[in-house]
Amino acid sequence: MRQQEIEIPPISRSVHGAIFRSCQKFPDKTALVGNGGRAPCFSYRELENAVSRLAGGLKALGVGQGDRVGILSENCPEWAVAYLGILTAGAMVVPIDASLTSNELTRFFRVADLKVLFCSPRWFQPVSDLIILNALGFELFNLIGEGTGTLRGLSGKSENFEVEIQSSDPAVLIFTSGTTGDPKGVILTHQNLLGNLNSMVRTLPLYEDDIFLSVLPMHHTFEATCGFLLPLFAGLTIVYARSLKSRDILGDIAANKVTCLIGVPLLFEKIYNAIRRKIEELPPLKRVTLKAFYETSRMGWKIGRKPGTILFKNLRRKAGLGSIRLLVSGGAPLPARVAEWFNMIGFNFLPGYGLTECSPVVSVNRANDIQFGSVGPPLPGIEVEVDDPSADGVGEIKVRGPQNTPGYINNPKATSELLREGWLFTGDLGKIEDGHIYITGRKKNLIVSGGGKNIYPEEIESELNLSENVLESLVMGRNKSAKIGEEIWAVVVPDLEQIKLATQNDISGDPGPEQVRDIIAREVNLVNSRLAAHKRIARFEIRLEELEKTTTKKIKRNLYI
Repeated sequence: MRQQEIEIPPISRSVHGAIFRSCQKFPDKTALVGNGGRAPCFSYRELENAVSRLAGGLKALGVGQGDRVGILSENCPEWAVAYLGILTAGAMVVPIDASLTSNELTRFFRVADLKVLFCSPRWFQPVSDLIILNALGFELFNLIGEGTGTLRGLSGKSENFEVEIQSSDPAVLIFTSGTTGDPKGVILTHQNLLGNLNSMVRTLPLYEDDIFLSVLPMHHTFEATCGFLLPLFAGLTIVYARSLKSRDILGDIAANKVTCLIGVPLLFEKIYNAIRRKIEELPPLKRVTLKAFYETSRMGWKIGRKPGTILFKNLRRKAGLGSIRLLVSGGAPLPARVAEWFNMIGFNFLPGYGLTECSPVVSVNRANDIQFGSVGPPLPGIEVEVDDPSADGVGEIKVRGPQNTPGYINNPKATSELLREGWLFTGDLGKIEDGHIYITGRKKNLIVSGGGKNIYPEEIESELNLSENVLESLVMGRNKSAKIGEEIWAVVVPDLEQIKLATQNDISGDPGPEQVRDIIAREVNLVNSRLAAHKRIARFEIRLEELEKTTTKKIKRNLYI
């Protein structure tokens, strides 16, 4: 029998103070589980002790308020201990992308001005070499292991101590990727993060026995706030996935009876496509039965019922997702059909929206108020408006609330462009209908037709990506030769495995370049038939390798435009 919903935690002045309250309330409960359940666990009592001892060790090292301490590692319980220990010492956490190259790391270190860095064994020797080669002035500690030069060795040097923390003090410094210039450092205060945590815990349907699976990289604000701080804030359990491989994720879900998963659209689209392909392999009678179940579920939704919870119980179990109750998607646009499908087959699947500068969550659909295609209403305490809306209500989304960053560190020009008259201007275009926010695209990605009409490439990409023969796509505007306006180009990555399966009865051997191009051309024409004339794709090119992405699976658009 499911336990009761979580109690709303009391107001705290610091992030670590709020989590220490969970430690004292649930001392014997499991807080952190490493390597999909194959590594030692931390109870809440052990977590508090490890964090307190690390804070004492950092003080003995001379780390204090205003200092910056970095973490460079794959997801693991020690990452969480380091993060909370740094905060308890009064310093700022600087999360670092573990996919950076040595050249990118060198550039990052020169900008970040670290005093200490914790890194995983994978990075320890390369970073040691960079410190020597570039005369970098920070101390390095291995996140894993025993003895001198490790997190545990540092933790054993001193007991905990008290640091007076104000809610307005910086907690985290997050550097942007800096693909078009020097990276900007986003300041998030204790108040920013606590404001976001308090809003989310009042919004998401969380229960005392919930177990989160941590899949996304922890250096990213979406995972750090929603997949790390939120469950600890609420006194729940976190399991760190063994890898990003689908088989490992499903195995970790089953072995640990995971109930909550925070992910990006690419993860959920892969699950969606994998299950749908399995359904297509079923005998005709079973396929017809599942289709009837789906239509029954849709009719139930229209009258406020959710029959898919029961009708698709066996399907969810066979897919390895039988224990999952709550799925939250963010970080990038998600096709409305995918969100609808997950909800129809019995999940609480809640698309949301946010950005690093907002700590990061701005809005999310509610379990009892889902509008497919929207990113939900704003969280409690957050105001959202559309700036200078067009005739169809679309304009730049602006946000006001306690979760907004005070700005970029040492960058008053960028801060003044971001924050104006109490509002944070997101750079995202969208509209608000019936209290729900609908994101149409990024302001800088906007395509303008020769007739002056605005075209949002994300809308066209969503249509293309719904094809089983398309793995992913990128849509952009390119200037017409000697003409006004832009024409629409698409870069399409075909799903060669699916195309091979679909054509195995028609051709012998693997499909060649011409066959692949013909299939993609048909898909482009089909998409164009569903779009207004000014939105139609004029030209496309095929790319056989996946598009290069950030660690949160956003396409690096600037590389292709």
